[in-house]
Amino acid sequence: MKNRLYILLILSNILLLACSSETTNSNTSSTTPIESKYKEEKQETKTEVITPKKIPKPKPKKYKFTFTDLDNQKIDLSVEKNYYDFKNITQPIVLMNFFATWCPPCIGQIPHLNNIQKRYKGNLFIEGMLVHDNITDQNLHRFIASQKINFFISNNQEKNKNFSSFIAPKLRLTSDFSLPLMILFVNGKYYTHYEGSIPEEMIESDIKQALKNIKR
Repeated sequence: MKNRLYILLILSNILLLACSSETTNSNTSSTTPIESKYKEEKQETKTEVITPKKIPKPKPKKYKFTFTDLDNQKIDLSVEKNYYDFKNITQPIVLMNFFATWCPPCIGQIPHLNNIQKRYKGNLFIEGMLVHDNITDQNLHRFIASQKINFFISNNQEKNKNFSSFIAPKLRLTSDFSLPLMILFVNGKYYTHYEGSIPEEMIESDIKQALKNIKR
């Protein structure tokens, strides 16, 4: 009897061990393929690098102006960004003078401009810009002669107005700015400007300082 019980106990233990082994094998067989598949997928997955597209910068706009005098001599001006390229002018300094023949301060400024042009003709080009004036070409000829003007006068008022409308906002001025208005350019760059009648000494001082900067 005891032997039977002993044998039954041994058989029971063997059965329990067998079930335990099956369970372990079952768990192992069910998890291992999933883990293996996950690892394979992870290895196969590549990170896609997205390179941002380069947006081309817009080309800076170029503005062109042409100024003519009574003898049909021309000055071509090209403006790109903040560079003013006076094509027909060899002097490094350009002084633009917006004026009208009916304007007393403008007339009072002319002798001083004549003096400055004479003294610095090798380095300075003065360009008179006639605006807001209904004077005829014949009378303008007489005005230039009577004032002994020795600098260029652009008399095409439509083209002069186009440029004044372009430059005024850059100087924070309205389109109906006061006369005279003078703008000084040095080596194609804006240097300074003067509103109203200005002493000759002040303009000359700025020209001298500009020339020092050019020679450095």
